[in-house]
Amino acid sequence: MLLSEKKYFTIREVSQHFAVAPSLIRYWEKEFKPIFQPNKNSKGARRYTAEDLTQFSYIYHLVKEKGYSLAGARKVMQKRHTLASIPPAEVVQRLHKLRAFLLKLKEQIGKR
Repeated sequence: MLLSEKKYFTIREVSQHFAVAPSLIRYWEKEFKPIFQPNKNSKGARRYTAEDLTQFSYIYHLVKEKGYSLAGARKVMQKRHTLASIPPAEVVQRLHKLRAFLLKLKEQIGKR
């Protein structure tokens, strides 16, 4: 439901998806400022994009599931941010598209 074709997500939707308090999202936003920085509307309400959700998901994975400290997670995120300009989820998506194209091309060649 949350990761549908919706363009922007509220902080409430994000907090419910990850089962955390909205204050934790705001805190991590402050701690990971250069990496995790959502847009705000004219009233100051946060608007999260799918890319923001991917970033938050990775932070959540590092801190809550892997047990990293915030400083350790920040180092991993900065290293990841400098090493790859394309998020891993996008790389996987591109590879799936490429595979589909190649299978289609193989099918067309086989018909000739």
